Amino acid sequence: MSFVLGDLAMSYRLFADPSSYAYIETDNQLIFGLFQVLFGLVLFSFIISVLSAALVELIEKIKSGTLAYNKKGHILFVNYNIKLPMILDEFDIKSSQTKKTQNVVLLFPDSETVANFRAELDKDRWPNLDIFLRQGDLLSFHTYLRQGIFKALGLVILHSDQFKSPLESDNFNLKLLTLLVSNLKFLKHLQDRQRQKQPMKCLVELSVNPESKVIAQNLTSNESGNLFAVTTPGDVIGSVMSRAMVDIVYYKIFFETLSFAGPTIHFVDPKQIKNAGDLVGKSFQELLLSFSGASLIGFSGVENGKFHIQLCPFESKLKQGEWLIILAENIKALKFKSVQIDLSNTPIHTLKSPEEYDSRKICVIGEQWPLGNIEEFIDEKSITSLSKSHFIFENEKEYFQKEFHKTLFEEKYDNIVINLSDELGFRLSLILSQLMQNREKLQTKFITVLGDPTTEQLLNAYSSEINTVLSHKLAARYIAQLAFQKNLEGLFTELAFAEGSEFNLLEVGTHIPSEVLQNADQLKALLSQNSLIYVGMVDKEKNINLYTSNFKNAKEILVLSRGDR
Repeated sequence: MSFVLGDLAMSYRLFADPSSYAYIETDNQLIFGLFQVLFGLVLFSFIISVLSAALVELIEKIKSGTLAYNKKGHILFVNYNIKLPMILDEFDIKSSQTKKTQNVVLLFPDSETVANFRAELDKDRWPNLDIFLRQGDLLSFHTYLRQGIFKALGLVILHSDQFKSPLESDNFNLKLLTLLVSNLKFLKHLQDRQRQKQPMKCLVELSVNPESKVIAQNLTSNESGNLFAVTTPGDVIGSVMSRAMVDIVYYKIFFETLSFAGPTIHFVDPKQIKNAGDLVGKSFQELLLSFSGASLIGFSGVENGKFHIQLCPFESKLKQGEWLIILAENIKALKFKSVQIDLSNTPIHTLKSPEEYDSRKICVIGEQWPLGNIEEFIDEKSITSLSKSHFIFENEKEYFQKEFHKTLFEEKYDNIVINLSDELGFRLSLILSQLMQNREKLQTKFITVLGDPTTEQLLNAYSSEINTVLSHKLAARYIAQLAFQKNLEGLFTELAFAEGSEFNLLEVGTHIPSEVLQNADQLKALLSQNSLIYVGMVDKEKNINLYTSNFKNAKEILVLSRGDR
């Protein structure tokens, strides 16, 4: 080419600068210069087309979610249901508190689910999360390898809403569990992490079917405990929902403690507490009175290779290797100071224990959410009354008959629980709220069970007479907690059910005299003498104030106690 066009510099100028043709000396330079330009354009166009095709293919893979995930330290979610965005809300709060961006991989079974989620994805909603959308064959272990399952911090398998029945969804999740635990390399990975006390946080969500839960627990059982936490609507969340129908306060305390935005339960190494010294050998009561800004509720440890917890262990002392279980909003603000309180003038004898079972006249409208174990929290008279006051109509119009509404108010129920679908429950709540405004002396409390947070916000904005219970959001918060700390499963199970330790309410003037509500430290000491842990105060509007020392509007004192059942 240089022989025809001249030197290399002239060849470059003819290709890059058309004005250089003014300086050509021969026809050969003109002809071959034009040929060089045309050939270069064709070659350049070919390269551009190849790169464009590769870029289009890459964009398509990103949109469809078929790329592999090559990083580590992520949380892997499998399947989609309505609770997923609410779970991500909790993850975002947690990441904001730790000031670290959390990588989250959402693995769906098809590109349609990926596209639908992407269309609704609002990045501003989760600024502290880096979300990666993926899709693949969920019944192939290769899919999980491509998403870095061996490098993941946690694995959450949600109850899919793509199936026609809960049983089908359960079977699919059980197939996923079988696939995962049948892979010997992955099974060994989970066992090794558990043995090293750095377990991979694994959780599977199932329906209320009890057989499904038993099968899942048997599939994932291990000598040091289950490798997967198994959650269903009939366990912790179901029990909380049932108790909320008796008293809305119990829902509120769990709703707060299950969110990372409020006070949460922490497992704390006593060696890490500043200015505390060696706490081994100190009694639970002594330690309880030494913390401020939080509530010590128990001890935890490992015995014979298995994790165990002790709540309200007033008869115990802290052993070597045990950790503290603390309920606190900001664990970094925890303060320890050994205090000695004089109880000689404290009227301990005036404390009266609450009844083991509540006596409430409860009416339930509908059957959207199962009543579950509500009979564990109310007495026989209340159970009999409830059986006669559970209204289920085949024709939806009957819920809106004036005669039915008149009956509800005439019976003077303590609680009326609206347990319908969101649309029906919203309408009925508005109607009953309007009727309630014309009955000033009525003491009935309305509780509406909802799934959609938007519907709840609208209802709360309209009326303060209606207490709302968000079933899906409560479940989402519970799943998020277990995704970060699997050991909380046993703790919340004990707190939610009637057996073992549970939250209780002491009514001011009935169970505890108002004159002792002067000093928070004095109150903590008084309650501890009766094997009760002070948690907070409940006002007349049923609002909970944790660890407060202001008892001006106190109607009830919230405590944690070990039951006799």
